[in-house]
Amino acid sequence: MTSLIVWMLAFTISICVSILAAAARMPSAHMGVTALITLAIAIVAVQAFRQLAASGVSRSALAASTSRFIALVWIWAGVAILFTYQYILTWREWWQFSAGLLLVGGMCFILSMMFQRDAAEGHDDESILRISRQLNVAQIVGMLAVAIGLVADNKFNLSGSAMRSDWAANNIFFFGALAIACIGVHALASEQRMARPHA
Repeated sequence: MTSLIVWMLAFTISICVSILAAAARMPSAHMGVTALITLAIAIVAVQAFRQLAASGVSRSALAASTSRFIALVWIWAGVAILFTYQYILTWREWWQFSAGLLLVGGMCFILSMMFQRDAAEGHDDESILRISRQLNVAQIVGMLAVAIGLVADNKFNLSGSAMRSDWAANNIFFFGALAIACIGVHALASEQRMARPHA
């Protein structure tokens, strides 16, 4: 219960800080805040995975942890865009992207619950694990494509100037994509490393 309260508090504070940076019309500050928040989620995700792996939990428990943190990034991004463009900035297409992010985040969270249930029951569903692995690879490729595409199309402005109405959303897209890719790559590499002695 305490852990849940801490996570909810951290989530709320991070959203508020992101919104304040956008409200101040400070793209560089918003970029830094977004990078810090998403990087922090990725670091915590990696640490949680390593602690679970060291304790010898099942593959389902590890998959549940990975899916949960990836869901957190998707949902954080969706909520941040929702409040930023509903109340602070103006961008006509914001709601489609926010809804999409929240939908994917919800699906990832449901997947994490399925894995957690399997872990609690003491068995691994090989078919779901295999599909999850394939989805993780596709997600990593997709997230890297998003990050590269934003830079190539000059939608993610490294100069930190607000040249576009969606500048705050693009900061969230870019760093959120990198965080999801990092979490996914670490989980995939760790899984392969743990499976190697059994080959």
